[in-house]
Parts: sequence; structure tokens; C-alpha cells
Amino acid sequence: MTATAQELGAGRLLDLTDAQVCVYEAGRRDGPPLVFLHGFLTSAFTWRDIYREFTDEYRVILLDLPGSGASPAPRVTGWNAERCVRLVDELFDELHIDKAVLVGSQMGGSLAAWFAALRGERVDRLVLMAAGALGEAEANLTLYRLLAHRWLGAAVARIFPRRVFEQRWLAAHGPGYRPAPGVVDRYFRQLRRQGARMARVGLDLRLSYGESFDALAGPIGGLRVPTLLIFGQEDRLVPVSTGRRFASLLADATLVVLPGCGDFPQEEKPGEVRQAIAGFLGRTGPPRADR
Repeated sequence: MTATAQELGAGRLLDLTDAQVCVYEAGRRDGPPLVFLHGFLTSAFTWRDIYREFTDEYRVILLDLPGSGASPAPRVTGWNAERCVRLVDELFDELHIDKAVLVGSQMGGSLAAWFAALRGERVDRLVLMAAGALGEAEANLTLYRLLAHRWLGAAVARIFPRRVFEQRWLAAHGPGYRPAPGVVDRYFRQLRRQGARMARVGLDLRLSYGESFDALAGPIGGLRVPTLLIFGQEDRLVPVSTGRRFASLLADATLVVLPGCGDFPQEEKPGEVRQAIAGFLGRTGPPRADR
């Protein structure tokens, strides 16, 4: 089931108001849209073991968020939650999507939650994985701020030691995780090449959560969009208690806790994630095609 980077295809750049974003599409052109949002320091590549499960039935859309993957540095600054939501809203318009199933992990999960809270009419169903908007156990804001620094960020990214990167990367995963050959190198090369621009977007969105992680609680409270929450039992960054907080605020939520899993369910436990998402989509009703 593993997909190579090449299997994502070359993608295409969409020129939106505040940034260009690279979009990859697969599956049925006339199928109901299924949109994937990735997390900090990753890219659409993070979904390589997930998305193909759904291409027979869905119009699958993956994107590199501004500054990540094949998306260039955005043309504006100030990427708080509201600006990020506007970007996804405009993306939907450009792709002629009225309503979609939205899947997000880590930072992308938090963005997906914000989008559902503010544009709920455009979200058919929602899948959130390791989304930290309502709570983090270990906030790595020091690294965010160093990489995002106006003058020092690019230099910090270029000289960041690979050994330290690999240690931090593996520590964010569950104890049994063994990355496939080349995966850590791919993410490390991306950090060296574009870590500063990724961090400027990521830090702004992260600060939108609020010091007490309460900024999203009001907007998302009572949201009736059917939601699947997937959290890792061994996640040291975003604990299961955050998943429970999401579940307590949402009107229709199911929480799945993956044993032995850390902060990257889609990379650590792809089979379990595929099964959970497929079961959730089947349980919550037949897919609806868009325009």
C-alpha cells in the first residue's frame, strides 16, 4: 500500500490571493471531494500510505500548505487561523468544491478544525488527527521562533544538525516506529531548504491557539459536523486528553485512540488510520458528489 513520492504526481500550482499552493489530485473526478491537510514540517507526502485507499470512490485532493513541499513562500505574512481559513475557502472555490470531507493531521488538523468552526457549511465530515489547537503537552515554540526569525531563520535551517533532527523526529513518534528508508532524509532536506518559510506560517497559526489553548473552544463548541478524532496513546506532544476535549465540545464526535502511536498516526499506523477513516465514512452515510 506504500506510495512513493512520484506516485503523488507533479501536482499543479494554484495562484490564490495570498499564496500559491501545490495541489495533487487522484481518484474519481466526479466523486465527492476528500481533502487532506498536512502538519508542520511535513507536506502532502505524509499522506502517501493513506490517500490511495479512497481513490475508487472519492475525488482525492492533497495540498502542500504555503511554504511547504512544492508550494513557494507565501507573498504575505500574518498566517493566523483566519487567514489560513480564507486560503482553504478560496482553494475550495478554485477547485469548484461546495462541500468536502476534510482530513487533517497535526497543524493541518487544527486548521481543519478552525475551517469547520468558521465555514461549517462547507464541511461534510471531519477527521482530525493529533490536532493540538485545544492543548499540547510539549510546545516546541522555541524551534518555531528560531526558524521563523526574520534574519536568522534560514541560517538556522541550513545548519540544523541532522542527528538532532532525527532524534527530535523519532521522539515525536511512538516507541515502535521504524521509518521507511529515505523518509527522515526527505523531511530533513525539506527543513534545510525551506524550514524558515514553513515556520513563519506554522508559528502564526500555532499562536492562534491562544496561551491557554482556548481560542478555538468557543467557535467549535456545539459543531454538528460528524467528526472522527484519531489520537496516539504515546503522543508526547498532543496528548489524548486533547482528543477528549475535542469530543466534549463537538456535538457528533467519535474518538479513536491508537495504542503505541505518537504524533503521526498517518505515518506510524497507516493501516489502522485507513480502516478508521473508511469505517467512519461508511458509518456516517453515503458520499455525496459535488457540483
